[in-house]
Amino acid sequence: MSLWWVTLLLLVAGVAVWAIAFWNRRSTRRAPVVVANSEFLERVPSFARSQSTARLLRVLLVVIAVLGLVGSSVLSGRVATERVQTPAFANRDIVLCLDISGSMYQYDTEILSTFADMVDSFEGERVALSIFNSTSRTAFPLTNDYDLIHRELSADAQAIDFDEQGYRMGTREYSADKRRQFADFIAGTRGLDDQASLVPDGLAACAQEFDHAEQDRSRSIILATDNEVNGDPIYSLDEAASTLDQRDITLYTFYPGASECSSTCADELKQVTEGHGGHFFSSSDPNAIPSILNQIQKTQAAEMGATPTLIRTDHPLFGWVVSFLAVLGVILAGWRSR
Repeated sequence: MSLWWVTLLLLVAGVAVWAIAFWNRRSTRRAPVVVANSEFLERVPSFARSQSTARLLRVLLVVIAVLGLVGSSVLSGRVATERVQTPAFANRDIVLCLDISGSMYQYDTEILSTFADMVDSFEGERVALSIFNSTSRTAFPLTNDYDLIHRELSADAQAIDFDEQGYRMGTREYSADKRRQFADFIAGTRGLDDQASLVPDGLAACAQEFDHAEQDRSRSIILATDNEVNGDPIYSLDEAASTLDQRDITLYTFYPGASECSSTCADELKQVTEGHGGHFFSSSDPNAIPSILNQIQKTQAAEMGATPTLIRTDHPLFGWVVSFLAVLGVILAGWRSR
């Protein structure tokens, strides 16, 4: 912290020295010497100017001395500011793994929108989006281009805001652009006929999104699904989670609820997620996503050794400039007083 007490002590000492010197000067002042026939000197213009100049220089030297004292005192006091800084981690990777089967549409829109709104709070993270139904597709790979991430997530949130069943039954109408937008987004996720929401295979595919396997990076998957599997996946959910263990990936599961599945869907997700060291969140509110991200940032930062650091910044410019000008002023005033 700034040593203000040093500055104050030096100022007090300077004032004390000045007071002692002034008192001694008064006490030792001699009686004026009277010179005969010198009255005319007061009327000589050059002499009068010299006297005025001498008085002005004495006042100026006192002012300069005071400024020099103030400047040196401020320098000695080390005026500074302090702030606590936590290092930002450019080695944190997050994959948003999104189930886009029909039962998840109503949640996907809000999840994507919420995630897009949080992009501005990211500090060095790389983010990817992988979507799946019966098959998987990479919407965008790991990147820290936050403008791209925000743009893609916002567009995807609009695209998935689509009542497919209502459209097929004729109870909902959409423009051609809206239908094309929806079709483009889900393209590549319905590769298997009569199968849907193959969650284990989707999770295993999301684990493939991480690159730089040889680097020491923090890796996390946020899996959003209702776990309503309809088909025959290649992996079981436990096997898919095991592939994450092999790659040192932490799983964060967001379960929004199930409309057709019994409680076994949530129980299986919770058991597998926590059984592999992950974290399970059950909430119908997509605003739970920020708490998941906060936990990722805090937990992973602690694992990577992100300890807050006290940054102290000295501000010597003012004191240095005043001291320099005071020294320069003394030199010029002394030269002129000769």
